[in-house]
Order: sequence, then C-alpha cells, then structure tokens
Amino acid sequence: MSAHIITVTGGRAGCGKSTVAANLAAVLATRRTGPVCLVDLDFAAGTIADMFDAEADAGGVPEAHVATRLAHGLYAVLAPTILGDPGRLPERVVSELLAVLSTMYSYVVIDTPSVVNKHVLTALEYAHQQILITTPERPGLRGLRQVHSMLDLLDHSPALRTVVVNRAISDSGLPEGEIVEAARAPIAAWLPTTADVPQSINNGHPLATMDPGHPFSAAVRELALTHVCHV
Repeated sequence: MSAHIITVTGGRAGCGKSTVAANLAAVLATRRTGPVCLVDLDFAAGTIADMFDAEADAGGVPEAHVATRLAHGLYAVLAPTILGDPGRLPERVVSELLAVLSTMYSYVVIDTPSVVNKHVLTALEYAHQQILITTPERPGLRGLRQVHSMLDLLDHSPALRTVVVNRAISDSGLPEGEIVEAARAPIAAWLPTTADVPQSINNGHPLATMDPGHPFSAAVRELALTHVCHV
C-alpha cells in the first residue's frame, strides 16, 4: 500500500486548518476505499484529539504503531499533550513516521501548526497534495500569498496545491476576484461559515459525520470527491 499524503496548511493561526483536516479525513474514511490516518503535527498545541473526544498520550514521540482508532477506517497519530519544545524533536522523527504510515494507509491527512518549523517543511516535502486554507478577509489572503511564496522558494510545484476558502460568506466585503487572485488558481472549495462547526468540535464529532447533509459537510465531501479521491 502506498498512501496519498495530504498536508493541510495555511497562512495564519485560526484559519481552520485543523477543522478542515479533521472533516476531510472523516469523509475519506466513510468512502471505505481504505484506511485513513490523521496526523496532528501541532506538537505544542494540537487540537485533533479534542475534535474527536480522544485521549492523547501525555508525552513521548509520535509513532505509527500507537495510532488511535477514531472511527471505522479512521485512525490518528495524536500530538502529545506534554512535549516541551517541538524543535527538540529530530527532523527524522516526522520523516520516519510518514514513511511508515504511507505503507499502512490509503490516505494520510496531516494537520500542521500555524508556525512553519522543520516538521512542517518535512510534511510539505512528503505531500502528494498540499491543501492551503484561507479565509475571505485581507489578513487571510495576505497569509495565503506568503504560503505560496514559501512553497515557490522551496521549489514545490504549484500543481500540488489545492486552495480552500474556509468560513466563506456571501458578502465578505471583498470582490470574489480578489480572493481568486490571491489563490493563484481556481478555488477548490468554499466552506460556509456556520455556528455548527464549533458546536461539533465541542461535541467531539466532526460536522461531516455528525450531520452529513449540512452544507459545510456537503462542501467538504465535494472537495474530497472532486479534488482528492481522483488524484
């Protein structure tokens, strides 16, 4: 088995990377095309465990063989709750983790922290697909441009990038053209803003599985079917 590795990143904190990663992984698992592993690389303040009401280890180095079962076909390598400085973890820890996971799962979805560190760079290097999350306001779009610039400097192909607008509203005050220009590509998904997302997080169940018919869930499912599963 050779996994399709998806790294979810964004230009600033709070844009919804973890929410998108969790819901995307949950949707992929429901397709029953093979096991899915969700990896929380935010070793300092990971939230994936909370989103699934799961117990993370207090400390230790993330390892493939200690993946937590979240649902049928869905597993997670959760961020330790107590780790100290993530920078103290050797870069090889993440590269070795992803190398092993790629032999065990059909999809590996990686949630990254807002701060770009050596572990994030490794996850981007391993990715077959880079999902870039932004929000429809100028600070979010500025962050998206910075992510594009970073990936260009790293010589990562633009063909790997999929842009998703999270918390989209019908009238953000910005012309759609300005958002598309910052994306540098057609927008793959517009995920609607909704109070049901934080409610689902508090309930410990991704909205995509808690309410599959919800517009947000439908948008994530369309993202998976159109831009992930066919790759």
